[in-house]
Amino acid sequence: MNLKLGPILNLRVAEDDFWDLSILVVSKTPTADVVFKLEKGECVSRSTLYEAKGFITSRFDVRVSREKEAVEVKYFVGFDFWMFSVPARGTDPQMTFLSCNGFSAPSEIKKVDDKNAMWKTLLFQHRITPYNLMIMGGDQVYADEIWERCSEVKKWVELPRRKRRERKFTTVMRDQVDRFYFDLYCQRWKQPVVAEALASIPTVMMWDDHDIFDGWGSYAAEDQECEVYQGIFSIARKYFALFQQQLSVIEGEKHPAALPTKGFSTIHRVGNYLVLSLDARTERTQKQVLSRESWDLIWQYLDGLKSVSEGGAKHLLFVSPVPVVHADFGSIESLMGWLPGEQELEDDLRDHWQSPNHRAERLRMIHRLLGLMTDKSCRVTILSGDVHVACLGVIESERGETAPGRSKVINQLTASGIVHPSPPKLMGWLLTQLSDEVEPIEQGITARMMELPTQRRKYILARNFLSLEPDKENRLWANWYVEGLDTPVTKVIHAIQ
Repeated sequence: MNLKLGPILNLRVAEDDFWDLSILVVSKTPTADVVFKLEKGECVSRSTLYEAKGFITSRFDVRVSREKEAVEVKYFVGFDFWMFSVPARGTDPQMTFLSCNGFSAPSEIKKVDDKNAMWKTLLFQHRITPYNLMIMGGDQVYADEIWERCSEVKKWVELPRRKRRERKFTTVMRDQVDRFYFDLYCQRWKQPVVAEALASIPTVMMWDDHDIFDGWGSYAAEDQECEVYQGIFSIARKYFALFQQQLSVIEGEKHPAALPTKGFSTIHRVGNYLVLSLDARTERTQKQVLSRESWDLIWQYLDGLKSVSEGGAKHLLFVSPVPVVHADFGSIESLMGWLPGEQELEDDLRDHWQSPNHRAERLRMIHRLLGLMTDKSCRVTILSGDVHVACLGVIESERGETAPGRSKVINQLTASGIVHPSPPKLMGWLLTQLSDEVEPIEQGITARMMELPTQRRKYILARNFLSLEPDKENRLWANWYVEGLDTPVTKVIHAIQ
């Protein structure tokens, strides 16, 4: 069977006794006629998510029962087969976290010898100890070529700013943009090593700006709200829903793990872990990341969870595609004028949590995460990408009563990118200089960048991904696999109880 794209695995719901997953393929074969079978587990339904451009996007919903030992599931699409692993009953999943699967500009491609070298490393580790879950933290595709690839959009970009804001999103534009995003996913995710990983490891994905286009949400309101920008966003949103969350674009379907917010935020309970993936793009403007209403719904959901003593999760992995703790980008922004070739970072600076317009929202988020640890005895760790370096941040609080197990410490693990190269050494030096000071977030609450274990440096300027390996003592072994290093960089995070 000739597949245009896929198969791609997605985790729907993880329960003590079973995992529900979906498997997506794009082909010319009607969904009902696709030959699909599992050697273990059950295909509970098949559905057509989208039909256009001569291709049919099909989803197969499967349920795999958990057993005393890990379940290796072999499945077939046509005459080809793949395998994935579901963890044994009562155990925690082996996980990997990654971001930035592409290049922001053609010039970046020239900086690497093998663009998918780190994907090969990830698959090598997967063959040794299978990953049960792949958390993808943004920029799964890079759509920045849209300004050159779509001729009508290119003409629009060349207009004066005032005329751009007034111009209609024409039918021709819409058709070109729609074809662009469809082809983008089919081309980038069809690369052999990327395709093998997507077919072999269940995913949880959350978008960031490049899945739309660079800087989405951080432009002036007059630009972001213009008809062409909104038209492009609506199509990028459609294909994110289709390919990254495997949702029907016709029915406006919500993911089974969706939080009750505007956008695509999800939360999965996997053993002793919660994985909350924050949609920080759907509602983003220069003045907010999420609306107050969406935040209230998230905190209401988390407040309703059981504490550890009641059988609740012991560790929340809070996926914020953009780091919550990083170098003082306000200072970097003032230096953009003399950093050669780095002016394109200015949009990224306005994108960050430490941007002046987002600091109050960031403070409220940090307070609530610290409160969750105290109230539920649940460790919180932030997973982030975006910045094309490996680094470790920490938020510490001396406020209130101190509970056992260092309950007032939130670690932030940043892994970026699996494909995108790191910034130049000058930027690395500058990041280090701007990370020497402890950031006083509020009285009794601080944030700082830490030296990575065994590295004696705060930033590793090389491509990387994280392997997240729970043990039986409720510790999380976070291993950065870094291009050019023979052994991983390891950070151990303990549960509170």
